[in-house]
Amino acid sequence: MKILIPSVGGMGVGVLVEWLSRSAMYDGLKPNVLNLPGVSQRTGRTLSYIEIHNEDDITFSPFPEKGKLDLIISQDFLELLQIIKEGYGGNNCNILATTYRYYTTYEKLSLKKDSYTYENFRDVIEANSKDHIVVDIHKMGISDFKNSHLLGLLSCSGYLPLIKRESCEKAIRDTGLEVERNLKDFAFGYGILEKNQKITEGEGVVSKLYDIPDGYIKESTKKLESAYGTKERDILIEAIKQLIDYENIEYAELYINRVNDLHFYLREIIGETKECEELMAEFAKVLAIRMMYEDVIRVAERKASKERFKRIKRLYRIQNEDIFWVKDFFRPGVDELYGILPHSMGKLMDRLFSRYGFSWKSTINTNHVFGFLFLKLMSKLKFMRKHSFRYRKENDLIEKYIDHVKRCIVHGVDSALLAANGGAIVRGYGEIRREMISNWKEFSNLNNSRMMVAFIDHFFSEKRFENQKQIRMKSN
Repeated sequence: MKILIPSVGGMGVGVLVEWLSRSAMYDGLKPNVLNLPGVSQRTGRTLSYIEIHNEDDITFSPFPEKGKLDLIISQDFLELLQIIKEGYGGNNCNILATTYRYYTTYEKLSLKKDSYTYENFRDVIEANSKDHIVVDIHKMGISDFKNSHLLGLLSCSGYLPLIKRESCEKAIRDTGLEVERNLKDFAFGYGILEKNQKITEGEGVVSKLYDIPDGYIKESTKKLESAYGTKERDILIEAIKQLIDYENIEYAELYINRVNDLHFYLREIIGETKECEELMAEFAKVLAIRMMYEDVIRVAERKASKERFKRIKRLYRIQNEDIFWVKDFFRPGVDELYGILPHSMGKLMDRLFSRYGFSWKSTINTNHVFGFLFLKLMSKLKFMRKHSFRYRKENDLIEKYIDHVKRCIVHGVDSALLAANGGAIVRGYGEIRREMISNWKEFSNLNNSRMMVAFIDHFFSEKRFENQKQIRMKSN
């Protein structure tokens, strides 16, 4: 059995290799391990090669042979693709991997879609493997799919038939690293396949209509099934549920009307094409994000939500009997504070204070009685949102965003798609958001696809960030 494990520094591949080696020895096998030279630092590439035999007189190969591996295990999706590109896969090779990958700062900021997805490379993986399992950790809601999860998945996969589950668990105990937590994660990883939960990125999560309240909104949502494709429909249904949670049913109906209005306009100008489906999916996603802008009411609601505390307990493995404190640091700008006031009052405050850029620094113990009650009380001000100064400003920007997309439709689907995508430029808080709005207003004056691409490429270029950094350093 020849196993290659591509990884990146900081993911603990050395521990995984030790667990595999110990497990093999407990079952009477003879493992040989070689950590190949690489950049063994945080996010640097590393390779580990293991040969497992049940005889003593086998000659160990110091390097893996391309096309002759039995198993590839990868926790980083890009490293898996790199290994396949180098020719290490084959018709006799099984692949076990996750969709996790390390994103650079510029990738996180970019508006461009991530092209390195399982859906895009599924055919490549299938062509270079006998069988494969690719686990989508994002759809599973796990932000840190660890090596213990991966070992459990491997144990249940049948890719290592000579190594028993008990041997893997014994290896975890004997290694002595966070034994209880790793055994728990191992069992979870084992259960993914044991319960027929083989999850891939291409399968997605089915939206459920029963989460939407009965009445007009549910009837409107059902009508979407005949008007839109599967991808668009899934985005719309998820957006409707989140908008109801964000504000109310009427706000979700406004979203549906805006999407339908653009859809009818698009059909009149261009008709039904595959490119139009992609445009509507992108517009529906960005519009929902823009309509769920982060005001102080929303921040308070998210910070004090029951789901957040459950997520914190799961992430840090806090037991029910453990005592823990959550301390949140806030620094809202003065415009964000008076933004929740009624429009007339907020407009007056904006005239008086907008030029100064004040901010209020505060620290709140969120799960302390007083801190929690304060945030809960703030979140109950949701009824004020539609009458607030901030809502009027954001709504005006959204209408201008929709108008920009419509204007670009006349110049072609490519321009309209860039306009729809460009709405996501508006993001962040305080001064950052004001700067992003200014940049988007400049972008919204364009309708030529080449000029729009050039603007976006420059906006997210490394050179621009370096220039901004130098300007801030000089101003300080």
